[in-house]
Amino acid sequence: MMTQEDNRFLTQTDMGTPMGTYLRSFWIPCMVLGEVPGADEAPLRLRLLGEDLIVFRDSNGRVGVMEEHCPHRRASLYFGRNEEGGIRCVYHGWKFDVDGNCLEMPNEPASSDYCKKVKAVAYPARERGGLLWVWMGKGAEVPQFPDFEWLDLPADHLYASRWEQECNSIQAMEGELDAAHVSFLHRRVDRLDEKKNSLSGSYFQVDRAPRWHVKDTDYGFVAASQRDVEDGKSYWRMNQFLLPFYTMITSDPGNARMTRMWVPKDDEHCWVIAVNFRVDMALQEPELQAWKNGDNTHRKVVPGTTQPVETRANDYLIDREVQKRVSFTGIAGVRAQDAMVTESAGPIVDRSREHLGTSDIAIVRMRRRLMAEARALASSGTLPAAASAGALYRVRAHQTVLDRDKQFDQEEEVLAAMRS
Repeated sequence: MMTQEDNRFLTQTDMGTPMGTYLRSFWIPCMVLGEVPGADEAPLRLRLLGEDLIVFRDSNGRVGVMEEHCPHRRASLYFGRNEEGGIRCVYHGWKFDVDGNCLEMPNEPASSDYCKKVKAVAYPARERGGLLWVWMGKGAEVPQFPDFEWLDLPADHLYASRWEQECNSIQAMEGELDAAHVSFLHRRVDRLDEKKNSLSGSYFQVDRAPRWHVKDTDYGFVAASQRDVEDGKSYWRMNQFLLPFYTMITSDPGNARMTRMWVPKDDEHCWVIAVNFRVDMALQEPELQAWKNGDNTHRKVVPGTTQPVETRANDYLIDREVQKRVSFTGIAGVRAQDAMVTESAGPIVDRSREHLGTSDIAIVRMRRRLMAEARALASSGTLPAAASAGALYRVRAHQTVLDRDKQFDQEEEVLAAMRS
């Protein structure tokens, strides 16, 4: 149980808040590159950490991410003209480059140097790993990129998507760190006799109360769940939490690997960005088509938008007959099922009213780690350790079966499989 004061500390990310300052000390993934406008095309709106921004690409192909409102009279630059190397406000013609420098003030006298004294709020942006990244921090010390193994893969080796979730980013991410719910929320009641170690498989039904082993690391922690299965064995899933909002969930053998990102849009909404990838080969058309249709890794959205098809407004298209005969929830898709339980708790869940159990150990550890990191930054003013050491992110999620008396972190073969 948390106090309401700690809950506010954890969930408030506007500029000037401790958690907001902490998140701004990292490079932040904000959209899929396919969404970024082309050169001299119309800008795109983006809300991120409570700030209203625009994204555009100038005549030279450089991406600009800046405050939506013109520094002159605060008109929206979303309606501006993207032309000849900058975005021009249609109100009085002030023009800015991707760095926020004012290039022209046509309504000021030709002799005026006022243009040199005004600058729009603009943030450094980079394109890597199929995503657009932005650094919203202050000062000269720019963080390192988190060196995920998929950042520099060929384009046909990875697939990325983005969608919106109608709740605070922390509670959305909490569902990812709660492996116990898989035995219930994602259960297929028509497939209970299947013998495979997948979301619908027998391992999750044989032992529905896994034992938790959370191992702290410099980048976050490993959330390992141990389930007792047949012949004196234990099934282990080693999922990863990486600061400040990344998760890696174990993929079924042979499937593409995955990293998911839970980025605050504002305090009551978040962006979920998912990347699937294969290091040694291009992705195959059947798996690409499945992800585009919203399989277990990605969310089905209204074409051309980031709006999910199943939402709170339409009760996630629940089918009560399917709930009786096929699935535990009657809601199609793992991602929609997760969204239902996290969004139905409200835009910011009141954690002072929770009653946590042993299956919530990883969630508690994540909350405490984030708050401790944010407080440490507020007191020291230096970059968090993970933001200054990108190589820490070269890790993987993993699953295995071991003799019941063995621990995952004492087996070199397991530890090696978790390094990329």
